[in-house]
Amino acid sequence: MTYEEKLQEIVNKLKDERDLTRKGHKTKVAFDDGSFTKIRIKDICKILLKLQDDEGAIKILDGIEFADSVPTENVITPSDDDSYESVGIIIVELDGKFDGWYEKRLIADKSRLENLSETNFNNINHIMHLIEEQLELDQSEKLTIDFISSAREIEGYEPEDVNDIINTYTRSLTYLKNIGVVKDFTTAYMTLSSELTLDIARFFEVLEQINNVEQRRKNIKNEKQEEKSLNKAPDKTTVLYEITYTKQRQVLMNNAQISKPDFNSENDLVFSFLYEHPNKRIGIGEIEKAVGGKLTKSLHKIVENLGFEGDTKEVFFSVSKNAIEFRNPITKKDLEEMKKPLIRLVKGGGKLVIPH
Repeated sequence: MTYEEKLQEIVNKLKDERDLTRKGHKTKVAFDDGSFTKIRIKDICKILLKLQDDEGAIKILDGIEFADSVPTENVITPSDDDSYESVGIIIVELDGKFDGWYEKRLIADKSRLENLSETNFNNINHIMHLIEEQLELDQSEKLTIDFISSAREIEGYEPEDVNDIINTYTRSLTYLKNIGVVKDFTTAYMTLSSELTLDIARFFEVLEQINNVEQRRKNIKNEKQEEKSLNKAPDKTTVLYEITYTKQRQVLMNNAQISKPDFNSENDLVFSFLYEHPNKRIGIGEIEKAVGGKLTKSLHKIVENLGFEGDTKEVFFSVSKNAIEFRNPITKKDLEEMKKPLIRLVKGGGKLVIPH
């Protein structure tokens, strides 16, 4: 777990206990090494000390009067050093200061990169990559950003929208200043440019976070689009699945590769012929004539070698010892008549998972 994840677990426990306390009363919360599954007592101690010393949100008690069975040496006090392996229990007290701190934390949490709205995130993302490009050339913590040349890259803005452009850049730079990326900046309205000073280490730290958040958002968007595509009710004539055999001998199902026969192999020659003659019953003699010789494998084995197994085999092929039919493409009506489920494509290794 990351520090932030551990902190959130501890804060949640503090908040839950605070909510159970009568109005006007103080809250006492005890932590030990069994309080959380993945957070050890030494980390709990360090986080609680930070909440006390750095944030002023809680007060750590001596603990003796609230845990008589715990030996004195195993109860933490505010003056302890950074060795907490032998701590048995730590007790904290919450009052109105925690309430005020928690409200500020909620606001700060809303401003975290991963929680920004799409518009605000895109603006911050744009500014950060603009700084990155400028940093490559200037190689200095002091940069000058030209708004005019980059304004058209912000979606929804036109160069003539001067006030909106200025406000967008200023708010974005102010946000970056608040999170420590930009030490200081000044904006020249007449030239639509800004001179800024960076904290280089913090800049690259946040840039990595932004790239990670951007990728996660893209993944989520793609997953939602795929789910929507699977769930929508297509017309009965709509093609649901189609096999493509490329010049590089890739057998693709809806653009997902399921196999790649060797050049001029038996699998390659047979499938090339079937691919050119779909939706037609073909005898083994006709296939052997087309490939120029007797088959060394059964038609069933060739189909399986091509990556068609289970329901995919039954959907696309009818196979016997002496004949075969390759069905392509497959419509919604075809699937319903065969009483087969939707085939879910899974990325990774070109494998297919068929829900039953």
